[in-house]
Amino acid sequence: MTTNIRRGKVPHSQTGITPYLDEIYTIEGFFGDWAMLYRSHNVGHPTEWSNDNLMNLGSDTNLLVPSDRDDAAGAPMPLLEGDGIVVSLSRRSAPMPFLEKNADHHQIRFYHRGAMTLETELGPLEVEAGDFVVIPRGMMFREVPKTNDNAVMIFETRAPVHPAEELWDSVGFSAFAMDYTLMQVPTPQEWTAEEIEVATDVRVRFNGQYEKLSFSFNPLRDVVGWMGDPVIYKLNVWDVPGMGTNKGFLPPPSGAVLLGEHKEFLFTIQAPRPYPNTPAPGGSYGAPAHRNDYDELWFNHRSDQAKQTEGHLWRLAPAVVHPGLKRPPAYPDNPVEEVRECKINFDTHSRLAWTDEARAAFLPDPHVAVYTSLYGAHIGVVPEEATRHVKK
Repeated sequence: MTTNIRRGKVPHSQTGITPYLDEIYTIEGFFGDWAMLYRSHNVGHPTEWSNDNLMNLGSDTNLLVPSDRDDAAGAPMPLLEGDGIVVSLSRRSAPMPFLEKNADHHQIRFYHRGAMTLETELGPLEVEAGDFVVIPRGMMFREVPKTNDNAVMIFETRAPVHPAEELWDSVGFSAFAMDYTLMQVPTPQEWTAEEIEVATDVRVRFNGQYEKLSFSFNPLRDVVGWMGDPVIYKLNVWDVPGMGTNKGFLPPPSGAVLLGEHKEFLFTIQAPRPYPNTPAPGGSYGAPAHRNDYDELWFNHRSDQAKQTEGHLWRLAPAVVHPGLKRPPAYPDNPVEEVRECKINFDTHSRLAWTDEARAAFLPDPHVAVYTSLYGAHIGVVPEEATRHVKK
């Protein structure tokens, strides 16, 4: 529909702060019809829930120990699973004793902590905290850690991964905020015959199981050159600017960097947004309450204001309202200091379920934690102050 309708009391537009709690309802993620409701109560806080997958809950991934941390032949730990989607944690501390190939899913590997050399069929990439690398289904790779304390969040998806600029290209020069020329692609390295002719095993993820292929040579070292599209590439979160308006709110797709071919998922980087210059009540900093038919995942990568929240993984369920959190606009003193605050947001139309391993690390009291862990620093306040802005 192209016609917006207004009924009843509408105290402000999609931004702003009044005694009412505003809640956005959208269809098809953020790409379909929408309605904005103004309520007297926050329906993001049910008193009971019969299934944890109904509720907005967070898990502290710092407490989890995948088998690949202490066993070089170990594997990442699945945290959330759904139709065509797996989200896993890897904490590899030793080089892979094999090559890896995922025949089931494409991957976005987000390097939350540590540094590694990522060997691929197209050449090596040096990766560090804040980098995310796209590896398409069926391409072989190997990780060689340079540090001991590593953490990699792995987003596996049945749908191919595309740069979001393909969406913006349909309307011309509008995606100038994200500079995809900063993309890094691998270049083949020169190897000696002795280094190439080494018997090598490949661990293959096939139909949900690990299988094995063996070669008389190393398939990551016999490629001398390649041409074509950037099928394997690296970007960094700090190259993605925060998006904002003079009133202070834009939905997650405004920060999309990667997406599924048919918008099956969005991979967005949520960095600090520009300060709105419309004062309250018309302007506000932070998101309204929200619900739609997508599962939303949020991963706290960096927070100078709340370092204890780094590594927290949140799933905001489509069955219950995401409560939202706003504060009035405020402005920093000069000179302006850089704020290191970054969250990874992964939205998918698949229904996800927590694994038992992730449930064991759930954060206590989700009604408080959703503000102190997820929303607080992201709207520019420390956790102790976050609940002061909550509308009950």
